[in-house]
Amino acid sequence: MEARYVIENTLVPHTAFEGAMKRIKQCLAHGKMSPEPTCLALVGESGTGKSRALEETESLMPRSRNAEGAIVPILRVRAPARPTVKGVAGLLLQELGDPKSEVGTEISRTKRLFDKLNDCGTQIIMLDEFQHFFDKGTRKIFHDAADWLKILVDQTKVALVVSGLESCLPVIRTNEQLSRRFTAPVFMRRFNWLVESERAEFIGILEAFNASISEHFRVPELNSEEMAFRFWCASGGLIGYLTKHLRQAVWDVCDAEESDITFEHLGAAYDDAIWSAHGTEETVSPFSRSFVVDATQENILAALKVGTREVDQDPAPRSRRRAASAGPSVSHALKSRGA
Repeated sequence: MEARYVIENTLVPHTAFEGAMKRIKQCLAHGKMSPEPTCLALVGESGTGKSRALEETESLMPRSRNAEGAIVPILRVRAPARPTVKGVAGLLLQELGDPKSEVGTEISRTKRLFDKLNDCGTQIIMLDEFQHFFDKGTRKIFHDAADWLKILVDQTKVALVVSGLESCLPVIRTNEQLSRRFTAPVFMRRFNWLVESERAEFIGILEAFNASISEHFRVPELNSEEMAFRFWCASGGLIGYLTKHLRQAVWDVCDAEESDITFEHLGAAYDDAIWSAHGTEETVSPFSRSFVVDATQENILAALKVGTREVDQDPAPRSRRRAASAGPSVSHALKSRGA
């Protein structure tokens, strides 16, 4: 394994990730035998591992070719902004190799897509960024595109897995026929340091990364209680931010042609890869020597705000925005500590 890509090549399953993988595999295994198409939603904040779960599933059944053409058992695409029937159909056709994916009416594109899915042996469609089907600014659901998805899975019997922020749930809940086809969503949430089991799992993930990195570099004990808390504060308990942080540190050391990842490297990597996730608020870097390594209310609240800047775009009343900006897990976290 090349040292530069040690983070990308280290997959550390955790409870939520394994639960998501299990449910997706069930869709694959039982979807064709079910009298109705199987639909599943992975829901959670950015950085909780939703896209990685889709990528890992896709790697289990890679594309291939035979005498008749391409075989695409899993078709994974990212939902476009402001999706339309023509747009989504064209995107799926493009990923299936249709040279005329942008040509034709809704009806003609849909017919070609049905034929192409059958020809390619597609068993499951994965649609990432499903929150694009709901416009947060106007509170509008793109009903035409959502209704078309229902028709697509009904006619082709292809399983459907969508992933996105929790704002995608109204798309499913307000469409009676579509919601009936979905099983209960899989919620993938950030790790909460104040919940003992989640803290232990987060430390276990750092232990696995520590083992992989140590094969190439000398590195501080990342999974010590103190270091783990610093990483949790930096990432807000979001695996996506944790991997960005570690990856940046590895890249910096590789570029400098050094063999040690120091505390200072981790601090510089935080500034380059993670700081913007805290928004414009002035925060003390968890990798500063002056950082107080203690689960204070201030540290916990700052960490739980990591990655939540999108709520500032919500046109809801100011009082509701303040409540939302703290994140749904803030009160739970503080209650867990007895604050």
